[in-house]
This record gives sequence, structure tokens and C-alpha cells, in this order.
Amino acid sequence: MKKERFEAFTDAVIAIILTILVLEIHLPNDNHSWQALIAMAPQFGAYVLTFIFIATMWVNHHYMFSEVKVINNQTIWLNILLLFFASLLPATTAWFGTDIFSRVAGVLYVLNMVLYNIVTALLRRQVVKLNHITDMGNLLRSERLSFVINTITLVVTFFYPPFLFLGLLVNILVWFAPKPTK
Repeated sequence: MKKERFEAFTDAVIAIILTILVLEIHLPNDNHSWQALIAMAPQFGAYVLTFIFIATMWVNHHYMFSEVKVINNQTIWLNILLLFFASLLPATTAWFGTDIFSRVAGVLYVLNMVLYNIVTALLRRQVVKLNHITDMGNLLRSERLSFVINTITLVVTFFYPPFLFLGLLVNILVWFAPKPTK
């Protein structure tokens, strides 16, 4: 498979994930008041943070593959696994957003992020090894820091689920930092 087709597939799946993410927000049909919108603030906050996370994920995926010349079957399957965990984000976001004090929903959401981190690390290692890339130090640092933040967030979320918002925001800031391009 050519790299361009691989990247186009990834872009399409991420676009679909972002679309599904917004479809999980259901405005009230029977109450058109400010109070109804305020009651939806946690759900909307979870949506916004997840949208920004997915967008930064896409930017960093693009950065990672900007140096790649060769992909193989393992690269393709690791990327599909990465997209699988990304595709779960609309469901875990919606579930957590409906009850930000739910321990199970919060832990599931953060676990989704941790698994995403692990697969990102495996994919990065695969493309670096396959393409003999030596200058992805910034991505490696962000990846490690993100994993630590998500692990801490997972533990704290078990005791106080709304902490997830802060952990996700800090994680986004880690990934949001621009990476140098050639």
C-alpha cells in the first residue's frame, strides 16, 4: 500500500470520528432555556476537550508520518488499532459527559486514552525503526509525558471523576505544542 492511500484512509476515519463525536450531543427538545444549556455544560465540555484532543492527535499523526517513506503490514495494523481506540472516544466521551461523577464512565474514558497512548508509542517505534528516523525526540518526549499524565489522571479519576477534565486539558497542552517540520 502506498503511503498516500494510508494517510487518506486515516484522515477519512478521523473526520468520521469527529462527526460522530458531535452527533452524541443531544440538545433538549422540550426545554429551550439557558438553564437547559447550562445543565449540558459538562457534556459540551467533554465534547470540546475530546474534539481538541482528536485534532491534536491528527496533527501529531501527520507530523509523525511526514518523515515516513516506507510502511508495511505491521504499520497498517498498528494504525488501524490506533484508529480503533480513537473511534471509541465518541462513546466514552458521551457516556462520561452525561455524568461527570461516574467513576466507571470516567475510568473507561481515561483507560481509552491510556490505550491510545500505548498504541501511539508502538506505531511510532515501528515507523522510526522501519524508516531509520533519528529526529523524533520531541514526539517521544510528548508521548512519554502524555502517558504519565494519563496514568496519573486514571488513578485520580478513580477517586474523583471530574479530575478527568483537568488531566485531559494538560494532556492536550502537551500534544498541542507545535512540532518542528522540515
